[in-house]
Amino acid sequence: MIRRGALAVAVLAAVAAALVLGHLALIEVGREVVTLRTERPDGSWQETRLWIVDDGASSWLHSAGAQWRERFAGDPVVELERAGETRRYRAHAVPGSDPRVHELLREKYGVADRWVRFLAPDGPETLAVRLDPL
Repeated sequence: MIRRGALAVAVLAAVAAALVLGHLALIEVGREVVTLRTERPDGSWQETRLWIVDDGASSWLHSAGAQWRERFAGDPVVELERAGETRRYRAHAVPGSDPRVHELLREKYGVADRWVRFLAPDGPETLAVRLDPL
């Protein structure tokens, strides 16, 4: 009986590990991932790796969570590392889900975007963030 319990725990742990690794592979491998730097209140910088899409002269990020709302309050200047180059942008948070940003993410990231939206659907804290070059 104890062997079956241990086997069940081992199988569940293996499945969970496979899901986490699969999730990371879908997000990182073979797709554009940029590094966003936002300034904290204490003056230090916070780095976040995430997806980006372009629509005309602007680039867009999709974010969620109350911390994101705080990070983009007041339309801050941010740094973005993309394709080996670092540039500065003015970030404008647009509350709520943005259908155009979703469409662009789906076109660019395909099944990976569907997977991420399945695991973390949009909620009340969802933001689309427009990056305008400085």
